[in-house]
Amino acid sequence: MRKQPFALWFRIVSVILILFGILYVFVGLKVLPVRRNVLIDWESALYGALMIGWGTTLLLIGRLAFQRDDQALKRALLVGLLMWLAVEAAASVWFGVRFNVGVDVGVFVLFAVPLLRR
Repeated sequence: MRKQPFALWFRIVSVILILFGILYVFVGLKVLPVRRNVLIDWESALYGALMIGWGTTLLLIGRLAFQRDDQALKRALLVGLLMWLAVEAAASVWFGVRFNVGVDVGVFVLFAVPLLRR
């Protein structure tokens, strides 16, 4: 069986995920049919779940990148981290949670140092 259709499928689903992320950044989860009295708790649980999933992805893909010494994969991880932390930092500034920008910079540096070493 050809692998190209599945690669395209994976890319399309990834782009849809990114577009929903952009929607939630700019509009918020209030667009969803959720009772307002559970929204903050639910948002916190979602944020935690995303951190667990993203951290697991970084752990597993990062392990492969370092085992294979794959510079392209390391660069892809770095770009993903940069996108995540740049949007999070921008949202933090927008909503007045300025201390988190420092946290984001620190997290990026902690990941970037090993990814940039040759």
